Amino acid sequence: MANVRTRELGVYLRARRDRLSPEDVGLPGGGGRRRVKGLRREEVAVLANVGCTWYTWLEQGRDVQPSREVLLGIAAALRLSRDERRHLLLLGGHPGAEQAPASERVDGQVQALLDQLAPSPAVAMTPWFAPVAYNAQFRFMVDDIESIPETDRNCAYLHFTHPDWIAGDADHERECAALVARLRAYQGESVTDPAWKPLLARLRADSPLFARLWGQADVATVSQKAKRVLSLHVGMLALRPLTMRLQDNPHTRVVVYQPDDHLTRERLAELTRRIAAGHLDGPAKVRRLRSVS
Repeated sequence: MANVRTRELGVYLRARRDRLSPEDVGLPGGGGRRRVKGLRREEVAVLANVGCTWYTWLEQGRDVQPSREVLLGIAAALRLSRDERRHLLLLGGHPGAEQAPASERVDGQVQALLDQLAPSPAVAMTPWFAPVAYNAQFRFMVDDIESIPETDRNCAYLHFTHPDWIAGDADHERECAALVARLRAYQGESVTDPAWKPLLARLRADSPLFARLWGQADVATVSQKAKRVLSLHVGMLALRPLTMRLQDNPHTRVVVYQPDDHLTRERLAELTRRIAAGHLDGPAKVRRLRSVS
């Protein structure tokens, strides 16, 4: 029976093959209607210089343990980008593949760091975008994240399902496409973690947009491009996210949303004043999720 990694490798290969036409890779179209979407398996095998049967086994999720060189050949055949090639290698079980399982716990030192980054919103998240700690500015960056049921407080899930978070993106579909590409990249690093399956199943079930974007199999690491977020408390914010990994738990990422213009700096300062004065709903002091002192 295929394990999680080989099964995901097969799914990814099929999705990428479906996105290419013969013309994309310099092959004749063959004329008439093709019976398959995208490239045929034998076409990928020829381009990658591997046996068709062996490549078919990869797509079927069999445990055939492909070498790094073979996967690089397949990556070239499928015209993968650098991030997509790295994702393929991770799914194939090659260096840098996986570290220790992600932790949903952070210590008080991480919380203190997030608080000191104010007035910039800052959050520590798992690879599947569950916030494990955040400062008050992140809590109220859109609305009050603590007013949302804890089972729904996943930033990916909120982007696709929560009305305020959907309205908060100036270009919702573009932001969601970038988020899905990062989510898939992170999944490659921790694909055997059991937290992935229920989250992805729930997102597919609750969001047709997510299902469509996930099916495109795009992979990208973190973008540092500025994003516009509508805060229900202080208005539109132009933010540039900076992502850092914790040395003790590299799967945990700290994301700092830095102001990208003077107006945003003023609005974050105003948000901070309102939090300090207790003029927002709920207690001003931020709480940590699943964290320990």
